[in-house]
Amino acid sequence: MFNAMTRAEIWLQDTIGKPLSINDLANHLGYSDSQVRRQFRDCFHISPSAYRDQRRLERAAVLLVLTPKNIAQVALECGYYNHSSFSRAFHKYFAVSPRNFRQALRQVIHRQRPPSGFITRVVKKPQRQIILQRFYKAPAQLSHLGTLKWHAQPLASLAKAWENATPSIALPDLLTEKIDAHVIESLPAQQRTDVGLYLTPQDDLPLTPSLPMPYRRITLAPQYYAITCFNDLSALSRALTHALCHLTGKATPFHISGSAPYILWRKGTMELRLPLTG
Repeated sequence: MFNAMTRAEIWLQDTIGKPLSINDLANHLGYSDSQVRRQFRDCFHISPSAYRDQRRLERAAVLLVLTPKNIAQVALECGYYNHSSFSRAFHKYFAVSPRNFRQALRQVIHRQRPPSGFITRVVKKPQRQIILQRFYKAPAQLSHLGTLKWHAQPLASLAKAWENATPSIALPDLLTEKIDAHVIESLPAQQRTDVGLYLTPQDDLPLTPSLPMPYRRITLAPQYYAITCFNDLSALSRALTHALCHLTGKATPFHISGSAPYILWRKGTMELRLPLTG
């Protein structure tokens, strides 16, 4: 059941901006509506509809603070097709209007100074594949992160497909945490970490054989990233601050896309990647 509800939670995350119903989710899983609602609540202590609404508002908060998109664009991207309904929903959870939220948090961001010891570059990367498994834990709670053997342990049958891969994680809540915009305060799934492997072109997985159940395959389209290197997870917050200062402190055609940041374990260093759009 938990694997199915993890798939449900990821589906809700990935379809935030689409006008899809819980019936669509049930069809995706091959379950009935009532099964999905009951089992999702058993796992996450919240209904799937409420969960999606609250994740939409968290994403909206990130886009309001960290991108130049206007409020109507943010509302539409987060699945709200009526400006007034978005404003009401936002005010209900954050007790402030989207406009005032944006102004207050941007002032905080612009007052920050980039920490020393970091360099942020904007680099275009080609298409790649990444395979990920979701954990409902913070990175600090996961031992052996960055170890190729641990990241690939459940993929032993596909050993040749990952022998040149790079250990990686995706952090779908990192930007929300950075601006302190969590709506879901007591949810067990508050901190999500996707653990897996970033594949080199020659190791891109064919459509067969299929991956073990907990894993999913994502094709990352060619795009620009803000890349900041650091040495330890304890420095992640400062590395992220440096990257955001780099993006917001000067005229640049790029801003964050709102997609989950990645961390790659390179030889002797760790690499934070923020997906960008422009």
